[in-house]
Amino acid sequence: MASVWVLVLLPIFAALLMLITANIRLQYLLVTFTVSFLSFISLKLFLTPATSIVFTFTSAMESVLIAADTVLLLYFLWQGYRFKARKVTALALLQLLLYALVEMSLQGHSGTTLIVDRLSVLMFLIINIVGGMIIFYALRYMADEAMSDFRKRLFSTYLLLFLSVMNTLVMANSLLLFFFLFEMTTLASYLLIGFRKDEVSQINALRALWMNQVGGVTILLGTLIAVTQFGTFYFDTLLETTGTYLLFAVALLAVAALIKGAALPFDSWLLGAMVAPTPVSAILHSATMVKIAPYLIIKLSPVLGGTLLGGVLSLTGALVFVAASYLALSRSVLKEILGYSTIALLGLMVSLAAIAAPESIMLAMALIFFHAFAKALLFLSAGVLEKSFHLKDIEDMKGLSAYAPQSVRYIMFGFVSLTLPPFGLFMGKLFAIESIASLLREEPWLTAVLLAILVGSVLLVLLYFKVASALLSSPSDITISKSEEMPLGFLVPLLLLSILSIGGALIFMMQQRELNLALFALPLLLLALVPWLRSRLERFDRTPTYHCGEKEEFDAALFYFEPTQRVKQLIYGGSALLFSAVLLAGAVS
Repeated sequence: MASVWVLVLLPIFAALLMLITANIRLQYLLVTFTVSFLSFISLKLFLTPATSIVFTFTSAMESVLIAADTVLLLYFLWQGYRFKARKVTALALLQLLLYALVEMSLQGHSGTTLIVDRLSVLMFLIINIVGGMIIFYALRYMADEAMSDFRKRLFSTYLLLFLSVMNTLVMANSLLLFFFLFEMTTLASYLLIGFRKDEVSQINALRALWMNQVGGVTILLGTLIAVTQFGTFYFDTLLETTGTYLLFAVALLAVAALIKGAALPFDSWLLGAMVAPTPVSAILHSATMVKIAPYLIIKLSPVLGGTLLGGVLSLTGALVFVAASYLALSRSVLKEILGYSTIALLGLMVSLAAIAAPESIMLAMALIFFHAFAKALLFLSAGVLEKSFHLKDIEDMKGLSAYAPQSVRYIMFGFVSLTLPPFGLFMGKLFAIESIASLLREEPWLTAVLLAILVGSVLLVLLYFKVASALLSSPSDITISKSEEMPLGFLVPLLLLSILSIGGALIFMMQQRELNLALFALPLLLLALVPWLRSRLERFDRTPTYHCGEKEEFDAALFYFEPTQRVKQLIYGGSALLFSAVLLAGAVS
């Protein structure tokens, strides 16, 4: 248990030191030590033979938790009043009421507060390795921000504290503790999205706040049912019980997961987070917070298998995968494209986890892991383009490979690791198709999930091709420069994420113990020839036959599938109905 407490307490201690450390070199040293030690502990726990680590809060610790929860909800109430945000205010009042009802319903319950299992240690790897690299990157990113040195240190302080919250959340067995930590991540979103303190940032921060508060309300409702109907507020005890209201409580918790994963129609809070500094997008979208969605569904999976609720959840995730992939094609801002692809892949992870078969759960965990590394790499690369070249829209990135070859290489590698073998996301989708196909005879409804995976995968490949084609285009009037100077604060995290992605893919392939799978590495070898082939091609601009030799713009990849207003209404209306269907399925199951 001592190692686990290091994961919780060390980031807090490092955050306090960050606040008082003005020297930038000492800040880098502090972050490097903290991240390295957290990563070492996480890897050690991951490689340790499967054993559960448990811990039970004392009555004094429970009292501190109640006080902290109350203060947090009162803070939300104050923010709603301060900014005249009625939704925030109303939801904070509702949460306070529900929390009071839950506490009044408790009668001497006892159980295990923290449990560290195999799912927890996998999440530790993602939180501390990927999240740690993002914090290292953030030191260099924030150096150019127009704010005081103290606020720059405060930004890194928030990120370090966020690691502690997430490390605790993924081992929470108490629903009350889980609610508190869930809302602490909501607080982190609010503070980080609004960190620049301009009007646009504040509007988006408040939207993220109230939407995630809805998830907090559903957790409290689920907890209230668990306490009043089953006499427990612990995950392990609840999932071992049977009863009329069990799946309704689970459905309420699942809705909270979908909201935290920004599933449609709650996608706007995550897309609004793009106004924040890029490390916020990276740590929210890849390493930590949105991974709560598939994490919680996996945690609930013991009671989902073979139920109507599990089927509806799986279909919901599959349709989010398709819808978000489609909507991404209408965007041209790189971070928004990456945001929609994150929402899509989270939907896929939720869909697989909700099937609740052992193989589908394993595949969902693999997707969680590999997506974290790939998407962190892409967001951090997008941040480099934003800081070094002031580029956000892919229409402004034509010819980028001619003068920013390093940045383009990392972005291209990120796309490769998302779409091609032998990387885990491709292999996970491939094995998911095989696994679902084997279940079709017993579960014919899975045909819809299978088709959604196929269609969504095609749309995402098309999306990445769209961006890659823009980056690799080279009009004749672009000046070539092969000496892009990338600061070490940017280069080191990008390089390490790339190396770890390759290493993870190789380990994943070796674990399959099938020699034929090695053939999947061939496309990667062929892809390695692309830079060489491209260097041999002449750059040109099209001149149609009947024109007078003037240059004509040709944006082969900058295509858009802009949905009509009617289509958008169908997508969002259908998504809202799916949320209702999840609750209805839980109520009638």
